[in-house]
Amino acid sequence: MKTRKGLAVLLAAAAALSLAGCGGAAGKSESTTTKAAEGNNQLPTLRVAAMPTITSLPTYYMQKNGLDEKAGFKMEITMFDTGAPMNEALAADLWDVGHMGAAAVTGMANYDELIIGEVLESTDGQGVFVSPDCPVGKDTGYNPSFPTVLGSPESVAGITILTPVGTAQHFTVLKWLEKLGMEPTDVNIVNMDTVQAYQALQAGQGDAASLNVPTFFDAKSSGMVQVANLADMGTRYVDMVVGNRKSLDGKSDLIQKYVDCTLEACEALQKDPEMAADLLVEFLEDSGMETSRENCVADLERVKWLTKEDWKGRELGLFAKELGEFYVDQGQLEASATEKFNTNVVNTFIQSYQ
Repeated sequence: MKTRKGLAVLLAAAAALSLAGCGGAAGKSESTTTKAAEGNNQLPTLRVAAMPTITSLPTYYMQKNGLDEKAGFKMEITMFDTGAPMNEALAADLWDVGHMGAAAVTGMANYDELIIGEVLESTDGQGVFVSPDCPVGKDTGYNPSFPTVLGSPESVAGITILTPVGTAQHFTVLKWLEKLGMEPTDVNIVNMDTVQAYQALQAGQGDAASLNVPTFFDAKSSGMVQVANLADMGTRYVDMVVGNRKSLDGKSDLIQKYVDCTLEACEALQKDPEMAADLLVEFLEDSGMETSRENCVADLERVKWLTKEDWKGRELGLFAKELGEFYVDQGQLEASATEKFNTNVVNTFIQSYQ
């Protein structure tokens, strides 16, 4: 109950702020941070967490096109390999906002992370792979309702699966096991970053690896066998805008501007796929990732960027709740976390678009 009361106070404070447009001026109730920065003739800073994936492409677009400075703030971007270390950094209060996939749910449960928006919808680009000589890849037909899902309890039991725990890839593994009527305890799940997991699979140091893009496409092109795909298992996947509860007090105006600019970026990316593909190549290469334009085009074809128009009548946080409850059912999160899937969804920053 204390959490609910604290959230209500924060929401009331945030609601009192003017919901300025991305390029517009803030309302009369400006934060102390903003006023102090203006007095020093400097833009206030918002600490933004990002990852070298399509999830953070709107942030890169905002940076390249100066949307933050036009809106009256400056992004200070910190890159993380996946959502898991991003969550750990939140515990140390190292960022204010960011974009994240499935790891946002574990962030809600374990680090009091907030869901304040959503970036894109996708059902492809998340898959579990095995080497061509692995028996799992040759085991077909166990679940007739999902004919492209390979493996069975007999062939999968006891295998070692490499995946970054608490992320979209981990979620894909759990959905795969569910379709095979298995529990996470029936296999050995080893926590490993995506690129390292793929390299380890290639080196024969694991039986399976759960991958996202761009390694997802690398695995397909190199002849690895896909035994499960999130799309084939009928799961709607959403990447979210996440926030630090501590940042709501004093930075609500900046967070509103960030969300507004995110929507502007999503609008541009949705309208111009060619520009989006070029930008994604540049973003990944700037982040030290190996990629190709072909892979980036394929990555973009699997997503729908959420624009202002999409928010009319849309409810925030449904995917987070669905995913969180799934994790609880699978024993990956404590049942006590269930309340967070409601209390930590903050509608303040997108309500003007609904």
